[in-house]
Amino acid sequence: MSKTEEVLAHLSQLKDVLEREKSVLIENDAEKLPGIIQEKEDLMITLSKFSEDDVEVDKLSVLSREVKALQETNLMLTEQSIRYTETLLEHIKKAAKQNNTYSKKGTFDDTKKSTLFDQSL
Repeated sequence: MSKTEEVLAHLSQLKDVLEREKSVLIENDAEKLPGIIQEKEDLMITLSKFSEDDVEVDKLSVLSREVKALQETNLMLTEQSIRYTETLLEHIKKAAKQNNTYSKKGTFDDTKKSTLFDQSL
């Protein structure tokens, strides 16, 4: 197997891993993410050992663009998830500051409604 074919095989594996990562990010299945990230790192280390002099770069262009596009999509999904989590935490913090369950005297204060969850019908 030539060096170019080896790189193509590794890029194909990386593309498959990125597809799985995309699926995991969309499904918000964080438990699977560390294993996928480790696979990506291992493949990137393997790919970094190849030199451009040993490989026909023009044969890699299509697959490498697909890998790049998938990585950018996954980055966007990750950033979106982080922004959503940060927004949710901000709302929780704001609600926690507005309402206290207990009064300053330490007694239960049921006169206020929770602004985070409204369970009234």
